[in-house]
Amino acid sequence: MKLTFAAIALLIPSLILADDLEPGEKLMTEFGPEFSDYGMYQPFTMNEHDTYFRIWKSVDRGFSDHYAVNIGKIEKTTTTLDSFKASQDEPAQRTCQAHTSSPAEKTMINGYDAISWKSTCELGKLTITSIEMAIMGNDHFYHLRKLWKFPISDEKVSEWQMLLSQTSVCDTTNNQHACPAE
Repeated sequence: MKLTFAAIALLIPSLILADDLEPGEKLMTEFGPEFSDYGMYQPFTMNEHDTYFRIWKSVDRGFSDHYAVNIGKIEKTTTTLDSFKASQDEPAQRTCQAHTSSPAEKTMINGYDAISWKSTCELGKLTITSIEMAIMGNDHFYHLRKLWKFPISDEKVSEWQMLLSQTSVCDTTNNQHACPAE
């Protein structure tokens, strides 16, 4: 099944960010007006080199507090979710004075393999916390990351973990990965 990159949609509760899409894989995430912090972020979108980026950066803190969604064609270098997680952990292990990364929590999302994890990096007085999710679609790879470059409460981390756990991928052309009825 050949899917075009334009077939990807990000859904916010009852709001589609990409209109007139061709049938194919779609990423659905609940980050939208109903989320407690949504009004505190400014979105940016970029689509180049077969990769789609959507980043919401904090209005007050800039990229020290951001949420990023990256969607790209599956490449030979992205062979497994575990190898992808290792590619994300490796630079932090090299750079951070102290780095912890939870084991990958493996799950199936609408028939697709997915993992999620949390990591923390200590760099002097700077604490960087991120929670991440990666989903392996048939033709696209999905990576979601929430990052804070300052101390953050466990409650806020839990809120974002709940948000990421509600993320899904579906396919309008494949009943095995069916999209929800609108």
